[in-house]
Parts: sequence; C-alpha cells; structure tokens
Amino acid sequence: MVRWPLRPQTLAAVLLVPLLLAPPPAPGAIFHRSRGSAHRHGTGVSLRKRLNVNDLITEPGTIEIDWGGLYSYTTGTLTMPSALKFTPAGNSLLLGRTEYSVAFDSIDSVPSTGTRSTQFSDRLTFAATTVVFDSAHFDVAVAPQVTAFLRNDSGVRIGATVIGRYDRAGNSIGMTAGWSAATSVSDTNPAGVWDFGGGYGRRLASGGFLGRLTAHANAGLEKSTGLLRTASIFGGFEYQANKRVAVDVSAQRLGLIGNGPDRQILVSLTVNLGKPH
Repeated sequence: MVRWPLRPQTLAAVLLVPLLLAPPPAPGAIFHRSRGSAHRHGTGVSLRKRLNVNDLITEPGTIEIDWGGLYSYTTGTLTMPSALKFTPAGNSLLLGRTEYSVAFDSIDSVPSTGTRSTQFSDRLTFAATTVVFDSAHFDVAVAPQVTAFLRNDSGVRIGATVIGRYDRAGNSIGMTAGWSAATSVSDTNPAGVWDFGGGYGRRLASGGFLGRLTAHANAGLEKSTGLLRTASIFGGFEYQANKRVAVDVSAQRLGLIGNGPDRQILVSLTVNLGKPH
C-alpha cells in the first residue's frame, strides 16, 4: 500500500520452493534467449519484488538500487539483473507519484558449445511507474516502458503494465497485466507479447525477527505472437535488514507449460540510497 510519505513495508507470501526444486528435465532453451521472455528479463525480477515485497514505487525524493544474481541450474546461464530507480519529490502525478527506472543485466554469462560468453546486457528497459489510485487498502499503478536493444536485435519494444494491489492485516494480493510490441520483429523479438501475473503475500509476524522475514510467491502466464503460451511460478523469502536494505532469495520455475522449461535461483539485494545530494 502506498502512503505519502511512504513507509517501508514488508509483505509476505506462500513459499512454493518444493514445486520449484523438482528434478530438472532434459536441457531446454536458454531462458535469457527465449523469444517469449527475453525482453522483460531484468524488469520482471523488479516487478515481482515490487508486487509482493516492496512499495509500488520508491519513496519520493530517494534513489533505490536492485541488484541480484540469477543462476539457471537447467542451462548454466548466469545473469545479474539490475535496476536503478528514482522518484522525484513533489505533490503532483509526475513528481511524487511516479518512479523512473532503468533495468538491465550488469552481467550476462551464457554457456555455448563448451565455452562461456560473458558480456553486458543486450538491452536497456526504461519505465515510469505512476500510482494512479491510492486508498487505504487498494492501489493501482500504470507502468509504460520502452526497451532499447544494444545488440542482436534492432528497433525497440514499447508497452505498459497495469499493477493492482490490495493490502490488509499483513496480507497482500496483487495482479498485473502487461502488453508490449516490437518495432522490428525477429525470431528473438516477437511482434506482440501479453502477460498476466498474480501473487499473494503475508508477513510472518508482527514484530521481532519473523517480523522482518517475508515469504512471497507469484504465478505468471505469457503469450507471444506465433508461440505457445507459457506459465511460470516464483517463490522465496525476503529479509528486511533495516528501512533501507533488504535481501531476497527466490526459486523460479519457468515453462510449466509451453517451451523452454527452466529452473532458477535468484539472490537479490535492494538498497535505498536516500535523497541525492
């Protein structure tokens, strides 16, 4: 729930790790290179954390960094999804109620034919997340975004995500719906992508150590032009060390239906740097 000024909150969720850590199947397509999900690789991680753990937007007047390590033990791919976010101080829609962010993979390491290729992200995703409705228990935000390619593909992707979240008595229920389109279509950059997500959260206690610990879970469904729909689930724990620092450990199971099954582990760090000087 978003309040002005924002107060750091810790929301919780049901852990789905037993489902995520089932024995892996035969190697499938590399997640980061798959046609359906590659364009939202970095921003998807940030959105899941925001939906179930963090406030919808960064506290007004402050800068926040998300940085993590994502390892696929299905394919051996290692990436470090990162995001830099800033909400200007103010009392208007664009100043005070909108978070501006850029997301990318600071490291992208992919095994191929016995060697490993390690390089910087092949894309940058810019987003502006605006809280358009704020009430005591229910909030709605809209996040238009543009993804620019640095290599492999040309053109840009343009889209938006709608986020709704209901908070009450330590529980949180969230839903998302997103769409994006490519200006230049390729095998790794589908013409259009629809995706829908949902999550539930509950803080483990009202105070003490468990009051800092959060379990969170999400499920998602995605459909890309010319491809079968895919479903994924995500679950893990976050520890809120203090008002500015949080550590998250999650397991991710992609491709429950559709192509490219993948099992991943994500360890991420969220740090609020305070007001810029």
